[in-house]
Amino acid sequence: MKKTLIYSLSLAIFLLVGCRDESLNPNKPWEPGVHGWGVFDGVAEAAKANIAANAKTFPLTGQDASKIDFKIRWVSLDNQLTVNKIVIKVDMIESYTDPDGNPKTVSLGSGGKVVKTIDAPAGNRQWNAFSITPAEIYNLYKDATVKYDKVNAVKVFDNPARPRPAGARLQGAKTGAAADAFVVTWELTTSTGLVFKTWNEDSICLDPTPVSQANANCRLNFIVK
Repeated sequence: MKKTLIYSLSLAIFLLVGCRDESLNPNKPWEPGVHGWGVFDGVAEAAKANIAANAKTFPLTGQDASKIDFKIRWVSLDNQLTVNKIVIKVDMIESYTDPDGNPKTVSLGSGGKVVKTIDAPAGNRQWNAFSITPAEIYNLYKDATVKYDKVNAVKVFDNPARPRPAGARLQGAKTGAAADAFVVTWELTTSTGLVFKTWNEDSICLDPTPVSQANANCRLNFIVK
């Protein structure tokens, strides 16, 4: 009787485990992924100073001759994927005060517009250099509009309430309005066709680890100053 009971239990366990449909298992195995590490070029890496907000800025004057230099690299921790294209986007953030006296900010690019494309970037953990100029941002957003009065759409660069200074398309902080602000983000396309453009905020975007070859982030912020 005891042997029969043991056999029955063993058979039941085999049927439960051996015939399990793995496609229904909610605990899927980890898949390979890639992330990016973008920095302001020419800023020391100590304590990640090279990614600090406004580590570099556009100048208030002489914008036609100015630019900000960046570097970016893609990182595959397990070497399972290869990135063959990096798309750089830039979003422009407009600040203003609404008719009720409330400070407002609005994304003019709904998350960003493509400003650069790096085809066939350097290999895993290798730097790729690029730059962004005020003229490039102006050309991306020259037709962008905001309903400052909540009703009428007005072109940002033609806003009579905040006239742009001669020779400077982008504006610094003024009474009642913050400086023009910008957010640089990136999308990574792999040779397998996978596209990575969003990452975990805590572990990737705000990577808490010390400076290393494996570092990650999701964006860089800068202003006119």
